[in-house]
Amino acid sequence: MTEKESHPADGAPESFQDWPTLVSRGVDDVTRILQSEARMLQTSMGAALETLLANAIATLTVIAVMICGAVCMVCAAILLLHQWLPLWQAFATAGVAILLIGIAIRALMRPPAGLKSAES
Repeated sequence: MTEKESHPADGAPESFQDWPTLVSRGVDDVTRILQSEARMLQTSMGAALETLLANAIATLTVIAVMICGAVCMVCAAILLLHQWLPLWQAFATAGVAILLIGIAIRALMRPPAGLKSAES
């Protein structure tokens, strides 16, 4: 029932001499796994960031084109009004119309008063 263990020169059993090697290999393996996971995360985040940036640039370009179109339409409306009104009155009429449209859009986007008090 008694097992015979061989003892090297330092007096420790052979099974205990392998523990430092096993622990260092385990730490090396975990380090390599964490490094590869970090590289994969960096790669996926980089791709996601590039996609997000490309979408943002495309959206800003579309918005800029739409703003240019709106300015052209306002200029055309002013010039049409100038057929019957002096130029300053045509600009004033277009400005008042844009102001009223802005106020109406702001009023439509505001949540109803009943919902605001219910959330509080």
